[in-house]
Amino acid sequence: MFYKRRVQFYETDAQGVVHHSNYLRYFEEARGEFLRSIGIPYSFIRKEGYEVVLLEISCSFKKPLFYDELFELCIELEELNRYTFTFKYQIKVEEDLRAEGRTKHCVIKNGKIVSIPPFILNQFSAKI
Repeated sequence: MFYKRRVQFYETDAQGVVHHSNYLRYFEEARGEFLRSIGIPYSFIRKEGYEVVLLEISCSFKKPLFYDELFELCIELEELNRYTFTFKYQIKVEEDLRAEGRTKHCVIKNGKIVSIPPFILNQFSAKI
């Protein structure tokens, strides 16, 4: 899935360069849109009594993003098993790779890790 976004002024430092912490926010935004696009937005998951929890995150910075640049974030489901799933991200301006990363998640219910519920697993299985 592709998620397009423009860099906002408040996301940059005095030189107009995106602060590194914002890349993780971009990953989260894209993840939310990905889940919405496959019919299981976070709001639905939470309504069913589950939470999606972040276990690991990484980001490799290739080139900076600058104020007002329009970028595309590609998100794909990279790994899936009974308890965890991993997303891969690439941030590009046109075809120029600026950053890439990964996040690994699990699902909890009542504060405990549970196997990924069928309503999520079924949607994810179609995407991997």
